[in-house]
Amino acid sequence: MSIQSDKKINRRDFFKITGLGLASLAIGKQLPREVERERLIQKYGVATRIPAFEFHGDNYYFYGGAYCMNPNTFKSLMTWFKDNEVWSATSEEVVAFLQGSLELPSRSVILTTDSGNTSKTSLVRMIPVLQETGMHFISMIWTRFMLASESSVCLDDACWDAFREAKDSGVYSFGSHTESHSDFALFTQDEGVSDLLQSKQEIEDNLGVSPQLISWPFESVPTWAHVLSDYGFYGAFAGVNHRPTIKDCAVLPADSSPWDLPRIFPPNIGTLTSGRPDGKTILEIMEMYTDGFGTQSKAFQTLYEYKNQRRKYPRPLFTPK
Repeated sequence: MSIQSDKKINRRDFFKITGLGLASLAIGKQLPREVERERLIQKYGVATRIPAFEFHGDNYYFYGGAYCMNPNTFKSLMTWFKDNEVWSATSEEVVAFLQGSLELPSRSVILTTDSGNTSKTSLVRMIPVLQETGMHFISMIWTRFMLASESSVCLDDACWDAFREAKDSGVYSFGSHTESHSDFALFTQDEGVSDLLQSKQEIEDNLGVSPQLISWPFESVPTWAHVLSDYGFYGAFAGVNHRPTIKDCAVLPADSSPWDLPRIFPPNIGTLTSGRPDGKTILEIMEMYTDGFGTQSKAFQTLYEYKNQRRKYPRPLFTPK
């Protein structure tokens, strides 16, 4: 004989338990990133400008070493970001920031990497580093030569499989580096839109995500770029030649020029200084392109620590006798 309790849950308790359960699920799956973002805003202030960095994976050597990286330097840089509580924005956060609908911490960066079939090794190798340091990358995919029929390095769907692993890791979001990797300033509007829509479709078909951001090959921006907002794109990265000076090369909230967003280079191997802006360390870059380091940041930190002290030692309700 089974024994059943005669205690019943009343309506109020039912909704209380249900609400707690739903809240627990929300905290477990959605809120931690939002909570951390808000904590960093309270501690360091709101971003009025953010540097966007251009990588090509974690192992490359260009321009005689003015732009280069290796896995050890990459890990050191990601660790520096972690140790200094730097926020790395997802594609969705960048789009919302560009539209002026989302605040990000003043210690924020946009980490982008131009990817393709040669990136399958580095893309996967970067995953544990990003997971350990809490950093997030936006991979801009050059979609041509990603199929076995287009390249021998992609046999057995190896290239898209690497990108699927990157997606499943949770530390990547994705944009387009176009289909043809051509100079888009030389394309007609019809040619350029067709190219980008093909790239967009391939990313959707293979990853199940719709890219909202672009990185222009050769940093070449077409005059018709603004029409891309009609096709689900919201911004595009170029170089630094589309801003008045190198000091102006930061991404702004509600940016008035979202189709030629500037990108700078991370510090290089050996010198640990950037080739763009030339000779700058990562700390100098963050001081140059954010409000998250220096006097203004210290004021926010002091206020943050004061508020935490108030929570830790609340004023007693009754004075002891």
